[in-house]
Amino acid sequence: MTTAVFRIIVLVGAELHKLVSTQTKVAGSVNHGEDPAFVMDGSGMVIQWSTQAEKLFGWTAAEAIGRRLSELIIPERNRAAHEAGLSRFMQGGSQGKLLNRPLEITMLHRDGHEFDVSVRIDSQATPTGRCFPAYVTRQ
Repeated sequence: MTTAVFRIIVLVGAELHKLVSTQTKVAGSVNHGEDPAFVMDGSGMVIQWSTQAEKLFGWTAAEAIGRRLSELIIPERNRAAHEAGLSRFMQGGSQGKLLNRPLEITMLHRDGHEFDVSVRIDSQATPTGRCFPAYVTRQ
């Protein structure tokens, strides 16, 4: 093995370690609380879904992860606004006025009924892009 190939392997390994470490920190933060929590990536896809979120929203983690958050828990009348706000934020056109503070909103259960919750959405930069952990309290 050449020195250059060895260096590439070491660099790739270091980047993978950072990625796994970051994802583990985010996953741990949503899986250790008593309240429902989930994480959405910058493209609007669910990347983490807690056991408590399964109970509240009716979707298992296996069903939710990899799907658009807006299609799972955002009432249809609010989906376009949710998607537009995420797009503006990701393009740098928004300061994230809804981040890091409690929001009183209506969410959607798998069976179609709506309910009010308080949710706090954070924003975190990771090696793979921005993600948005959200912590829900049922009203």
